Amino acid sequence: MRDSPKPRTLLHAAPSWGEGGREIRAVQLMGMLGPDFRHVLFAHDGCYDALRQASGEVAWDPLELDLSGGALARLRSMRRQLRAIRPDALLTYNWGSVEWLMSARLSGCRAVVHHEDGFGPDETERRLPRRNLARRFLLRAARDVIVPSRGLETIARREWGCGARVRYLPNGVDVARFHPADGERRYADETVFVCVGALRPEKNQVLAVEALAQAACRERARLVLVGGGPDESMIRSRVAALGLGARVTFHGKVQDTAPCYRDAQVFVIPSNTEQMPLSLLEAMASGLPVIGTDVGDVRAMLAEPNRELLVRTGDAAGLAGLMDRVAADASLRAELGAANRARAASEFDKEACYGRYCDLYRAASARA
Repeated sequence: MRDSPKPRTLLHAAPSWGEGGREIRAVQLMGMLGPDFRHVLFAHDGCYDALRQASGEVAWDPLELDLSGGALARLRSMRRQLRAIRPDALLTYNWGSVEWLMSARLSGCRAVVHHEDGFGPDETERRLPRRNLARRFLLRAARDVIVPSRGLETIARREWGCGARVRYLPNGVDVARFHPADGERRYADETVFVCVGALRPEKNQVLAVEALAQAACRERARLVLVGGGPDESMIRSRVAALGLGARVTFHGKVQDTAPCYRDAQVFVIPSNTEQMPLSLLEAMASGLPVIGTDVGDVRAMLAEPNRELLVRTGDAAGLAGLMDRVAADASLRAELGAANRARAASEFDKEACYGRYCDLYRAASARA
């Protein structure tokens, strides 16, 4: 009787494994890869909260690494780990993993797949020149550079010189799990606007609060903020200052966001920067109309009739006008929600979109 083949090892290096869209996508992909792979994960901040959503079949271990020394000491530690673990492929994520790209070059690790999902608040307006130069050099270590948005695809080709190594692989959504409400909503007598995402500066949930304060519908509306993060105390202070304590609900972090969409009538995305937000796909699959800022691939992701309901970043008055418009028109909400649901199912189904990720990982690890 032939022994079962040894599972391939993927080493994932990321700034964090908190519960953000990129991290949740990676955990879902680990589940889809199945028992043929084991996963070693490194988080620069020591956070592995996203792994709470991993199925019991996902074999993973955290990698402990002493980063107390300087840059050279960190590079030596990473190179030692690469030689000790001998992963079939190294998967790196965003700017916070660039030292692993350098270590891969120094250790001769050739099966490297890099993921770029967007930028922090320090690169909201434009990329930092020194980082761009570093990316041009360090991304040469990657056989494949995965981006989930057309905007990032253009940046990777033009600014980072990645050329044919760039792979545009959009995010996907489970359209069976995220579906429209089929019963009574929690706030039946109000128009509920929901934001889902970490409370961080670049997500700019305070813009939605400012818009609600200006909206004529505010006395019959509720804004629900799902998520936690460093901006929570600031947003709470602004809510209190505007007298919106009875109109804004802080839902906090949740393991399963699907019910949060089904309790709402409208999804709001007020971000200063995005690429291809997973929360937007979840809202679309849940049959919600969308209002928000015209950033990243948001416009291209939406069903065509919904694309006009976007404003420039920071435009609270414009967003307030959109709140009033959708709050007053139930037929418009139903039309846009149905169109978004249909687009999510046809263009962004999880099995098809994430199957392409899995194929690339299998090919990269097979080369090793």
